[in-house]
Amino acid sequence: MIIKAARLILVLMFAVVWVDLPGQDANEIRGWVLNSRSKEPVPFANIFNQSSRKGTISNVDGYFRIAVSGPNDTIRISYIGFREQLITLGSNRQPRTIRLEESMQLLDEVTIRPDDNLKWYELIAQCRKRAAGFDRISQSKAYYELKSFQQDRQIELVEGYYNLEASGYELSDMKLKAGRIALQPFQNRYFVSIESSRALLILKLMGSNDYFPVNPMELPKAKLKRNFFVSPNRSYVSTDGDSIEILDYRPRDHSGSFFQGKIWINRSKMFVERITLNCSRAQQHPFVPLFSSDSIAGVNLAITKSYRFIDGQPVFNHIDFVYVVDYKSRSGKPDEQSYAMKTRAVLYAYDYGSPFLLPQFDFFKEETGDYRRIQAMPYNEFFWARNDEYRLNDSLNTNEVFFKNPNSVTNRTLFDPNSELGRGLFEHPFTQWSGNRIRFSDLSADTLPAEGSGGFKSDQYHLVAKIFVDINTYQDSTNVLTSTMFDPYESYYHLPLDNQAQCFINLYFDLCEIERRELEKQLYLSEKTGVPMAEICNESRKSLEIKKNQFLKSVERVTNEREIQKYNAIVLQALGIDNVSLFKEPSGR
Repeated sequence: MIIKAARLILVLMFAVVWVDLPGQDANEIRGWVLNSRSKEPVPFANIFNQSSRKGTISNVDGYFRIAVSGPNDTIRISYIGFREQLITLGSNRQPRTIRLEESMQLLDEVTIRPDDNLKWYELIAQCRKRAAGFDRISQSKAYYELKSFQQDRQIELVEGYYNLEASGYELSDMKLKAGRIALQPFQNRYFVSIESSRALLILKLMGSNDYFPVNPMELPKAKLKRNFFVSPNRSYVSTDGDSIEILDYRPRDHSGSFFQGKIWINRSKMFVERITLNCSRAQQHPFVPLFSSDSIAGVNLAITKSYRFIDGQPVFNHIDFVYVVDYKSRSGKPDEQSYAMKTRAVLYAYDYGSPFLLPQFDFFKEETGDYRRIQAMPYNEFFWARNDEYRLNDSLNTNEVFFKNPNSVTNRTLFDPNSELGRGLFEHPFTQWSGNRIRFSDLSADTLPAEGSGGFKSDQYHLVAKIFVDINTYQDSTNVLTSTMFDPYESYYHLPLDNQAQCFINLYFDLCEIERRELEKQLYLSEKTGVPMAEICNESRKSLEIKKNQFLKSVERVTNEREIQKYNAIVLQALGIDNVSLFKEPSGR
């Protein structure tokens, strides 16, 4: 299954257990978080170690794990609508239960008459009007997790870290830091959420949504009254002393074109703290079937968005998204099959003002989806083993188990022609340099639709290889990950693809690999030389462009035999590969 514009998203008893973590100086505590009144988990509670300044969030079962440095650490647990608690661990290492209480200190009670409902419409209208003044751009780190299930069996995992950019209530950009994918087949089929993060970007709170049902915050007051019933649910005073009003809303039209749910409005600061968006049999949704022979019979949506108030304006806090898609394969055919695919996803923002140092790799198309972006970035073992950022955990560490399961196809193999998916999930993926020779005819058919113009050979081909660089420092260890990637989206070749051409293309790719090796050497020497890594990367990028242009100009698409021999000797000495000899054979091998 593919999404028109994407997909996404995703508590308080608190039991604590000390556990030694192999290879780490710190210990780890594990626990669950439940509502003290209902005894149910409250998902996505914030658990923050004030001593180490590190945090995490609880999963849908209220479970979490967090590293601690000792018994004097103080843990803060908070969630919208509950009283915040601070816990000093002390020497007691036995499991214990802490129940967070709902913030139910009622405001002055009043008698509600039917006409009084007008004031709730006015309250929503005031929040909407004030939102126009919340336009400051904010940046944060963000954790993203998506899991898909068929008959309660997990079949998909997409996990990643991003730099998040938002303006007031609305997300404007998500830049990938690191990601990973794992799939398992169900009835010999794979189900994928290809554009997962983009649905988060198009789901607006205050703006119109072409791919989602209508929510009350996007409507002016007259249309709001015409389309929704709004009524008070309850009121309370928050931990900060702010007055919070919870409103119920439900549509007058039950066709599946409108959301229903609750809104938490902070009347003291006049902003929306939280909103739930539910719709059964949604008429507007961002999902389309991957194949024309398939169809989507129905979509149920359950979304929660929350916001924090920082420096005088709301900022995005989290979104959790549960959707069930009734998917029909080979719709209308004798062998038609139906599947009820359930997906849970969550995006959680943290560390506002301290974004990740992002990998250096430019994507030609900004709309490149999560699957392709993750495939283009080498899997970073160091990051996933060492990073101690926010993430969802559970007692069985199921993400690691699912990713490393022998039955899982991961982003390491998902796009390979020899994988279980035949030619791979995408026909023409980014290609990482290796000693194996590439064949351009196998790389580029569905990429940039460029046509040759004029009679000049330089107008009829365009080759692009880029160097990927990611630098991470955790626990006083710095890791430099680099890779040379052939970009099939910017590259095209409209001349005959004979052995001579294949030799030319591989020489180009090899020269980029030589530059990558020199860059990596300089990056590891930066501590001794004193040259900042960013400066080294910038100089390398300039040097690579100069060398690529010199090569393309001098060899004249392999017509200059003397220059070809010169560059072939450079590659042979640096990489041990003799392209001229390899591509003399009729098969090019």
